[in-house]
This record gives sequence, structure tokens and C-alpha cells, in this order.
Amino acid sequence: MRQLQLVFILALCICPAIWAQQLDTLAPDSGPDGRQLKLWLTISARKRFVEISWKNAPARDGDQVLLTIQDPHTFELQSVPTGTPLAGFAKSRNSDSESESEESSGSGADQVAFVPIHGYTTPGTVAKADVIPMRQQWGSNGGNNQIVAAIKPSQSAQWFTTGVPFDYALSRNVTTHSDCYGYWASYIDDHGRILAKTCIRAHPRWMTNWHSGLGDLRLRDLFIPGTHDSGSYRPNFDPLLRESLVTKYALTQDDDIRGQLLHGARYLDIRVGFYRPSEEKFFIYHGITKQRPLKEVIQQVKDFVQETNEIVIFGLKSFPWFGKNLAVHHLLVAYLREQFGDFIVHPSLTWHATLRDIWKRQQNVILAYDKSEVVQQYPDLLFSGVDQRWGNVQSWPRLERHLRYINDFDVSRFSSRPVVDMAELTPETWDVILDKDGGLRKMADNVNWRISQLYRDELGEHANIVAADFIRGTTLVETALEMNRKKMGH
Repeated sequence: MRQLQLVFILALCICPAIWAQQLDTLAPDSGPDGRQLKLWLTISARKRFVEISWKNAPARDGDQVLLTIQDPHTFELQSVPTGTPLAGFAKSRNSDSESESEESSGSGADQVAFVPIHGYTTPGTVAKADVIPMRQQWGSNGGNNQIVAAIKPSQSAQWFTTGVPFDYALSRNVTTHSDCYGYWASYIDDHGRILAKTCIRAHPRWMTNWHSGLGDLRLRDLFIPGTHDSGSYRPNFDPLLRESLVTKYALTQDDDIRGQLLHGARYLDIRVGFYRPSEEKFFIYHGITKQRPLKEVIQQVKDFVQETNEIVIFGLKSFPWFGKNLAVHHLLVAYLREQFGDFIVHPSLTWHATLRDIWKRQQNVILAYDKSEVVQQYPDLLFSGVDQRWGNVQSWPRLERHLRYINDFDVSRFSSRPVVDMAELTPETWDVILDKDGGLRKMADNVNWRISQLYRDELGEHANIVAADFIRGTTLVETALEMNRKKMGH
């Protein structure tokens, strides 16, 4: 039997997203080993393509994974004209190979083809035929739900970048009441039966939705999704149009702070710098590069927790341009007190506090300050900093060794102080100057799918906080929620 191919089907236009209040609950089929079939949707960083991955798939002849723009309820075969493909698509990366194409960030099958839905030749370009050949193609919801990509799975676990562009304008419409939006992925058999499905999804209230189950746990007990250099974003930025050497190595997230929180992150890595020349003195920095005003970031956190009652760890560190003494730190602490006000969790609770203890105080933001001399002077305001376990590595093999090592020999497991696995690559100075690595987006695409699999399959059970660049390209949020459900006994 010929090896099954991956086939991407792109429409000539993508209709506006239609929102769904709740993803249908389905009983996923089981793979060859009897384990539950699961699907994930992510977004690549470099070109912002929708990615589809799965695990425990039966991968039988006739199975397909279909990407739609509405919630699919049914799939049915339709007859459409047979035509000539208009384009070829580059190879995707095989899970056993290190080679990769420009379009792929994950593991996949050896051969990839790309065929527009309306890709047959137009009348007049070929000799007329008495009978137009027809072929069978899947439709959804009676033909009313556009299918924009189709994949024929050849392995039980795969990760593909589809070539379907994700418009971040969709994410800007997400609210604290949103759930599924934009795209749905469905795994179907040869009869069109839906064995499993998923969606691009917001998680604005995952803590409060599980209030009773999580209440007796500490933050150290949970798997908490986090973002690295959380304030390093630019509103409405499109890397395909406006990328420069500076943005390549300065920006680390595609969502603003509110967007990161709406999609499930609860740990923010905040690098605050002092900028004396301006009226607004405090800004987010990435290294020596000035990013967003701190006030903007704080306001987004306040608005989010006020609407949701979620708990957020606001991890402050780095402090470029603060000088050698503590004078600027005192100014920053006063500023934090003024801006956050009653949202600040009182440090008397300590890291031993349960989520229920924190909610009882009606406080939501933990100021974790990474400078012990300052923390000691403000016992009514500041928690000790979260322990960031940073590998400072430039390749996946070294990052994998680092993440495995810190989790295998994790003596901090006996402490109440949270720890963060910094799950990202770090370019060296000359590599940035020479653009050796192609930018943080390319580096993230090279490792985010691997990070996702590592925590999903091995490290997730004991993980605490995991922070990544371009977190929308990972399944860390979904893995965290799955692990936290287990901790609640669900």
C-alpha cells in the first residue's frame, strides 16, 4: 500500500470566525494501544500558521484530520469536479529526522501536497470534454462549514504546520467569557464519524472554574503555564510585514498581557527597567531593548483579575538601568503599591498558602520580587522571587538535557516556593548580531513542539511553572489543565 500522504486544502478565502459557546463533548476513540485519541491546535511563531497535532491515533486507511472554521457537527462526502493542483508544498519534517522545511515546525510525514479547494483548471484553458470527471471530498455541516485543511495521518502521533494563516485579529476579540473560536480540528474515520475534535480555545477562568477542586492546593502544587519575557510584544505586529533584526530578537510573545492571561498563562515574567528621560519612568525591557510601559502591563493584569478573580504571579526581575544602590527599587515598589492597590496578595500568607486562602483575602496578584534585599524591606508587599531555572542554551539537545536534569533532581519539590522551568532557547550576543539563528520566532518553532511533547508525555506530572516564548505555539496550557485535573482527582 502506498504511504499515506499529508494533503493540505486551502480555500481561496477564509470566512470570518464563528464563535462557539462550548465545544461538544465527545467520547474520543482509542488508538492501537487502547489509549485515548487526543488532538491539539497551536499557532507557529514565524509565519503564524495553524498547527495540528495528535496522539494515540489509530491512523487507519480512510482516517482524516480536517480543519474547519466552525464547530463541525457532521461530515459527509460530496462530489466535486476533478482538477489540476495549482501548487506543490515543501516537505514536512519526519519525526525521526532533523531536517525541516521553511513551512514546518513539527514532525510529520515524508511527503506533503498542497491543493486549493477550487484548484481545477478554469473553462477554456483545456479542451472541452463531454463528461467532467468528479471526485469525492468531505464536507461539513451540510456544506455550510468550510474545510480549510485535510491531513491523512500516517502515524499515531504527529505534529504538522498546515500553511493556513491565523489572523491574530481573532484573538483580539476574545473576552473573559470566550471559549472556542477561529478553527476546529476533527479526527474522522472513513465513514465521517468524528472520533475526536478540538479547537483554538481561550482559558480565561480555569482557576475559578475549578475553585472547589483547586482550593486546597498551593501554587507550588499546580502546573502553571507561564510566558517568558511576557511584556516583549507589540500590538498589531505582523512579523511577515514588519520584521527587523531588532524585532527578531526582542519580541517573545504575539499576544499582549491580557491575551496571554485569557489563553491560560498565570505566571508573567516581568523585566522592569528604569528610563530616566521620560515622564513615565518604568518600562518593560528585553535585555537593553525598551518595550512596553509598565503601566500598560499593570492595567491589563488589573482588568483581567477584576473580571475573572484568577490568581496571577507577577514575577519581577532583571531591573536594567536601576543602578548599584536600591534607590530606584524603592521608587518601583512605591509605584507597584500605587498601581496595584488592593489587588496585591499580602505576603503574610507566604508561599504555603492555598488558593482558597488567597481567594478569602479577595486578593489576586502576587508580586514576586527577585531581589532579596528589597523583599526584606517590604514584608507587607513583596513575596520572594520565583526560582527561574534557566538553561542559557542554544540548541534543542542541550535544552532537553537541562529540562530533564532539573526535573529529575528537583530538591525544590520539598519547598513551597514555586519554580519555573524556562523552556526556551537563548541566543548568544554574536549570534544575534550575525542573525545566525534567524530570530526568536524560528528558534521557538524549532523547540516548542518538542517542549510540548516532553511535558505532555514525561515531565508534566511533577512540573510546577513552565514558561516559553510564543506560548501559542505550545500545548503547555492544555497539558497543565490536564495535569491539574488529575491532581483534583478528576
